[in-house]
Amino acid sequence: MIQLSDQQTGQVRRLVLISAVATTFMLWVPLDDPINIPKMFVLAILSAWVLGMVLVAFFYDRRSKLALGQWAVLGLAIAFLLAALISDVRYTAFFGTSHRNNGALSYLGLLVLALAGMMSFNLANVKQLRSALIGTGAVLTFYGLLQTTHHDPFHWTLLYNPIVGTLGNPDFISALLGVCVIATLWFVLEDANGWKRLAGVALILSEIVIVKRSSSSQGLFVVALGFSVLVIAKLWQREKKLGRIALGIVVVGSIPVLLGMLNIGPLGPRIYRSSIQSRLDYWHAALSMFKAHPVFGIGLDRFGEYYGQYAPQVQIVQGQGSNNAHNVFLQLLATGGLLIILPYLFLLGVIALSAIRGIRSTSGKSQFEILALFSIWISLLLISSISIDNLGVAVWFWISGGALYGVTRKKMNSASINEKRAIQKGKNAKRVQANNSIYIGPLLSLALALIVLLFMVPTWRTSALLLDLQRNQGGLTKAQYIEKVNQVAAIQPKNVQTLAAVSDFAMRISEFDLGIEYAKALLEKDPRSIDGNTLSAVGYELSKKYQLAIPFRKYLMKIDIWSTRNMLELVKDYVQVKDMTNARAIAARIAELAPNGADATAAAALVKG
Repeated sequence: MIQLSDQQTGQVRRLVLISAVATTFMLWVPLDDPINIPKMFVLAILSAWVLGMVLVAFFYDRRSKLALGQWAVLGLAIAFLLAALISDVRYTAFFGTSHRNNGALSYLGLLVLALAGMMSFNLANVKQLRSALIGTGAVLTFYGLLQTTHHDPFHWTLLYNPIVGTLGNPDFISALLGVCVIATLWFVLEDANGWKRLAGVALILSEIVIVKRSSSSQGLFVVALGFSVLVIAKLWQREKKLGRIALGIVVVGSIPVLLGMLNIGPLGPRIYRSSIQSRLDYWHAALSMFKAHPVFGIGLDRFGEYYGQYAPQVQIVQGQGSNNAHNVFLQLLATGGLLIILPYLFLLGVIALSAIRGIRSTSGKSQFEILALFSIWISLLLISSISIDNLGVAVWFWISGGALYGVTRKKMNSASINEKRAIQKGKNAKRVQANNSIYIGPLLSLALALIVLLFMVPTWRTSALLLDLQRNQGGLTKAQYIEKVNQVAAIQPKNVQTLAAVSDFAMRISEFDLGIEYAKALLEKDPRSIDGNTLSAVGYELSKKYQLAIPFRKYLMKIDIWSTRNMLELVKDYVQVKDMTNARAIAARIAELAPNGADATAAAALVKG
């Protein structure tokens, strides 16, 4: 396994933890997307800096062989890069969809941190990861208290519960706080100082209060899993009989909880959430996308553009769309196909197998620490099966996974590693001291960070100008507004998300021709864009050019096949051009899909009139 030097190990480890904390807390209010773009921005730049240091280590330790985990990380990174390059919409593939930013750039940054975690963490320093999570949990808990008492210094546009932390959604803060509880419990069960334990217990209780007030059950499940693993481990180490009894209690007790998640049994009314049911639509659509595009998928982070075509006909939530499968495995399966999912599963398998081997080959305190780290990683993995890869949460999954692999592999191979290092120091001490890695590393890191910064700045500027347009619409003359719209569009002419936004802005001030122009520019880059086709249709309809709107509405029927709202607009267009034959046919289609819906009633009235 390629290793860092002693000096580099500490530096890289600190940078990895700084990257995790910064990605979790980073937000910038003066942006159109104050949550996700700042997180992607700081993740990309810091991971580029870490990459520079890792590459230097690869160069100077090239006599060593890559470990299986390192090969797995590199394989998945190459797969993401290839998937982005062959995608039909490369901007989305690299940067991700709007307000998600789960593109290749984010995943490459996460993989760099995972690789660095493998190289920089061992059993002696893994508690630094624990401390980072404890500190993160304390800050998020304090901020959650401010939000729940309506003292939030930021005025968010809230769609859900007010407790969103710095992550933008109550599910995300709930899940991450649950993980922080596990880290704090790890500390409480190991630290001998009574006052520190008391402080840890107080923090755990405070974190659980915020999780409860978030109205999201994800954190509670994580807490339950973490408590179960750590308590069983402690009891098992003390006396196997006690451990077996605790394990039996947990297994039996989990049955009504799992049934409650499906709204079965007495716990159903307390545990069940309607959002669990709506996810079934997303998962069904993801599987259908994979079946239709098994090798390369539909394109990285393109779920939203294909959802309307592959969503089930009998949807649990009628008319509800989504730009994510709300399951990381299915999201990658649908959008990246076998090209992504196979190396992804291989990497997870390598980490899990290394962890199991590490647990079985150790005992006492070492075994407990590996189990604690494993419980953090597996909790995040389970959360990813029902959630989105929010960068502020996902960064801890990848770092803990890398650390878990590094800790267990180094523990199992400590003798051979020490022997190798002794030989290396003895035979090549002069070369190691004379090499220029101490200078080359920072220079390479700076160069890579600057390249990524230049790559990211246009996206940041675009988001800032979009917010400026929203806020200052009433204070600008029409000419000034049009000038700003054109200015935004010119920054990133290939950014399909910006083209949709500026087209919409133009429509708002009745500049329909300009809006249609940008909508068509969007369709040139993404012909199946739902936004592009919808905006084109709306532009022509507002211009009373109904005949020109009809082709866009008809195409939308092919890619958003259950949208009765689009069909109703098409009926209106046919009525305007006095094509009653087609109007009746579309009205009949609406009645067939949703006979008791408002759209069916409106369409029937139009064709009858």
